[in-house]
Amino acid sequence: MWVEDPKCSITQGTIVDNVDWGRNDGTNPLSIVMSNACDIEHGHCNFIIVAALELAEDVLPMTAEFRNKIKENKGGVISSRQKNSLKNLLLDYIHNRNICRHFFFDTRPVIEDLGCVLVDFQQIKCVEFQNVGSLVPIAQLKHPFVEQMIMRFTSYTARIPVDRVDEKLIEQYYKEIAGKWLDN
Repeated sequence: MWVEDPKCSITQGTIVDNVDWGRNDGTNPLSIVMSNACDIEHGHCNFIIVAALELAEDVLPMTAEFRNKIKENKGGVISSRQKNSLKNLLLDYIHNRNICRHFFFDTRPVIEDLGCVLVDFQQIKCVEFQNVGSLVPIAQLKHPFVEQMIMRFTSYTARIPVDRVDEKLIEQYYKEIAGKWLDN
């Protein structure tokens, strides 16, 4: 559904191996090409942008949202309400809705031993265009998923930092907006 065998040279959405992420443990995750296809095709770039692919099963349980959903009850069992809440969170990832930092997809059947991954928009690297030949194409993210990933990437990188409202004002706004429901 999500990926296919690479049919052409490296382009936007190509999953590649052989990017040196400089990790201390010597492992390098697969990467996905983020740069515009036309820039790569016409050689109008000095670098191509790649993002790291991380296993969803490793990343998601470490998020605060996930951990808050599975706060343990008696005997390490979570309630059916917590299970439903966790499933809804996972659906947000699976359907790529309301999630900013990551883009989810499944690499199967092309990369059987990898499975579900997240493109991590905080793990970005530039590879010199002259070194693109050293990258090994593994798979290609299908369309329209490539475009969805790029839309998610641009919305993540185009965020504008905004100062947060202080706690005193938040309390005032709660009372103004929904006071009669919150006072009970």
